[in-house]
Amino acid sequence: MGALALLVAAELARQALGPDALLIIDNVVRHEAPPPRAAPAIVRELLARPLDAADAAAFFDRTVNKSLVQFAAEPEKAIPFDSLLQRYIEELAAAQRALLAATGKLDEPPLLDALEQGLPSADQLLAVADAVDPAGIERANALFLEATLRFMQGLDRHASPAPRRFESPIGTVVIGSRGNDRHSPGAALIVDPGGDDTYVRAPAFGGAISVVFDLGGNDRYHGTDVAVRALAALVDFAGDDRYEMEGPGLGAAIAGASLLVDFAGNDRYQSGYFGQGAAAFGTGALIELGGDDEYRLVAWGQGLGLAGGLGLLWDRGGSDRYTVAGAADPFDRGLLSGAQGAGFGFRTLLGGGTGILRDERGDDRYEAEMFAQGSGYYYGAGLLWDESGHDRYRAVRYAQGSGAHEAVGVLRDEGGFDSYELGHGAGQGMGLDLALGVLVDGAGDDRYSARFHAQGTATANGFGLLADAGGADRLRVADRYAWGTAEPLRGLPSVGILLNDSRKALFEKVESAAKKPPSTLPLECGKADLAVRREDFDALLAAGEALRCALQKGERWDEAAALLRRHPADPLAAWIAPALPAAPEALREKLRAVLWAHPSCGVRAAVISKKELDTAMQSTCWRLQAAALRLGAKPPRGVSVPGFLPAPRAY
Repeated sequence: MGALALLVAAELARQALGPDALLIIDNVVRHEAPPPRAAPAIVRELLARPLDAADAAAFFDRTVNKSLVQFAAEPEKAIPFDSLLQRYIEELAAAQRALLAATGKLDEPPLLDALEQGLPSADQLLAVADAVDPAGIERANALFLEATLRFMQGLDRHASPAPRRFESPIGTVVIGSRGNDRHSPGAALIVDPGGDDTYVRAPAFGGAISVVFDLGGNDRYHGTDVAVRALAALVDFAGDDRYEMEGPGLGAAIAGASLLVDFAGNDRYQSGYFGQGAAAFGTGALIELGGDDEYRLVAWGQGLGLAGGLGLLWDRGGSDRYTVAGAADPFDRGLLSGAQGAGFGFRTLLGGGTGILRDERGDDRYEAEMFAQGSGYYYGAGLLWDESGHDRYRAVRYAQGSGAHEAVGVLRDEGGFDSYELGHGAGQGMGLDLALGVLVDGAGDDRYSARFHAQGTATANGFGLLADAGGADRLRVADRYAWGTAEPLRGLPSVGILLNDSRKALFEKVESAAKKPPSTLPLECGKADLAVRREDFDALLAAGEALRCALQKGERWDEAAALLRRHPADPLAAWIAPALPAAPEALREKLRAVLWAHPSCGVRAAVISKKELDTAMQSTCWRLQAAALRLGAKPPRGVSVPGFLPAPRAY
C-alpha cells in the first residue's frame, strides 16, 4: 500500500468509516442504471478505485494515444523528400477511406454553425453517435496520426524542395517557398520550407484531409480551424508564431482527428468556442514543445473531452498563461468554461469524454470560470497535471479537482509555491453526487482560498480529497463545509478527506457576504408534464420534482398510479417513491408493491417495509441494507455489511 493510501486509511479510521467507504460510489452506481452511451471506461474504473485518480502519470498513459506521445520524441533519420511525400499521401488516402467508412451520413453544417456559438446540443451529438462507428473512427485516427508521425520524423527540416502545386488522391498538394508565402484554404497538404508565412484556415469536413507542415519562420494562422468528419494537422517546427482563430479550432475535432504540434518559439494561441485540444467522437490535441506561450479561449477547450472524445493540451516547457473567458450559464450561476482539463457529459443522454491539460515546466498561470482545471461532469474525466514551477490557479466554481454526477476531476501539481483561488466553491478536491474530486499538491508553501464546499469535501455520496505533501500552507474558507467535512445522502456517508501537515499550515475561516449561487432553476410545484422525454434530464428533473411536490400534498396520485401501471420501471418512480406515505390508503400498498419491483435499488430502498428486511439484508446494495437497518433489521450471519453500517444509524 502506498503512502497516500496509508494516510487515507488512517483518516477513514479516525472518521469511523473504515476502508469500505472508498467503495460507496461504486456500490451505488453498480445498482442503478448502466453507464450512458459514449462514457469512457476510465470513469467507472476510477470511481471504483478513487485513490488511483491521484496518479496523474497513470491517468495520462491510460488515456492518451501512444502516437501522440511520440510526437514529442526526437526525430528519426531524414528520408528523401519526394519518396517520403509520396508514401505520406498514400497513407493519408488510406486513413481518409477508413474515416469515410466509419462515419456514414453525417450532417456537418449544423455542427459547424453550433460551434461558432458554443457547443453542439445534446441532440446534435446524439445524431453523431447514431451516424458513426466509434471503433472505426479510432482506427482511422490511428492511421492518420501514425502516418503524420512518420512523415514528421522523416522530414529533413533544412530541406528546400522545389515549390510546386499538384493534384493527388487526397486533393491539392502545395509545396511552398522559403519566402513569405500566403496560403489560402482548400489544399489537402501544404509543406512550406521557411519564411514568415500566413495561413488562412477554414473548417475541414466531408472526409477532407487538411494538413500543414511549416519548417521555419514567424508564421500567422487565422480563420476557423476545426475538423468535423475530417483529418487535420498543423505542424510548425520553429518561430514565434500566432495562431489566431476567429472561430473554433487548433486541435479541435468531431468525428475525426485534429492535431497541432509546435516545436519552438514563444507562441500565442487564440480561439473562439471549442479549441486548443477539444474533441467529441475523436481526438483533438495541441502539443507545444517549448517557449513561453499564451493560450486564450472563449470557452470549451484547452483539454476538453465531450462524448467519445479525447481533448489534450500538452505543453512541455516555458512559463505559460492559460485564460478562458466563459460562456453564459442557463442556470445563471456565472460563466461556463469547460476547459483546462475537463470532461463534460449531458446528463442521462451521453457520457462525457476525457480532457487533459498537461504542463511539464515553468511558472504558469491558469484562469477560468466554472467547470475547469481538472473538472468532470456526468461520466466525464478531467485532468490538469502540472509537473513543476510556482503556479497560480484561479477559477469560480466546480474547478481545481472537482467531480459532479458520476464523474472524475483531478488536479495534480507536483511542486512549487502555488496559489489556488476559487471565487465560490465546489472544488479543490470536491466530489458531488457519486463523483470523485481530487487535488494533490506535491510540495511547497501553498495558498488555498474558497468560500464553500472546498478543500477535501463531498456531498451526496461523493469522494473529495485534498492532499498536500507539506509546507507552510495557508487554507482559507468561509463555510463550515470544508477541510474534510462531508454531507451524507441515500442512507450512506459521503467521504471528505484533507491531508495536510497541520503543524505548519494556517487554517482561516473568514466572513463572507456572498450568497451561494442557485444550483438549479426554480421549479413550480404541481405543474408536471409526465410525457417528457425520459432521456432529457433537465425535463425529467423538472417533471419529477414538481410531481413529487404535488404527491406530497395529496394530489395527482391517480396519474402516478396510471403511469406505473403502464411503465413499472419508469424513471419518474424515483420521485414517486419518496412521496408514498402521502398516497391514499387504498392505493398505497399496491403502489408500494410495484415500486418494490423497480430495477433501481434507490427506489426499492425508499419503499422498503418490515416484511422485506431479510431480503434487503441479503442484497449487495448498501442502500437497501442501510434502509433495512434503520427499520431495525439485524445483520444475518454470513452477510457482509459495510463497516460504516454496523447497526441502525440515521443518515
